[in-house]
Amino acid sequence: MSSQGRRPPPDLMEKTAVVAAQQNAMERGCKFLPHGSRLFDVEQGWESITISRDKNTAVADTLLTLESALRDPDNKVIFIPAGALMTYQDIEKLCQRNAIVKTLFREVKKS
Repeated sequence: MSSQGRRPPPDLMEKTAVVAAQQNAMERGCKFLPHGSRLFDVEQGWESITISRDKNTAVADTLLTLESALRDPDNKVIFIPAGALMTYQDIEKLCQRNAIVKTLFREVKKS
């Protein structure tokens, strides 16, 4: 049977989309946070939607949920939506208090 015309399984397509979205955000540069964590800005759109929907990404829309996500050793990637009521300084303080390396993506409005 020919493999032409076959589509990859949905899981593979989703994983590929997540990796592509994260890499696009990472290429734009990052802010280094305490204890080795990194913060990447990701513009609203397909990239932010893809990252936020990933089952391996914790979504933190408040300071309490961010702190909880930072403390959980299973969370490696954290997404902060554009509507979250926290500043860069808030994020930095929480990373200082929770000494675990994380990758954070903060959604920003398109410029």
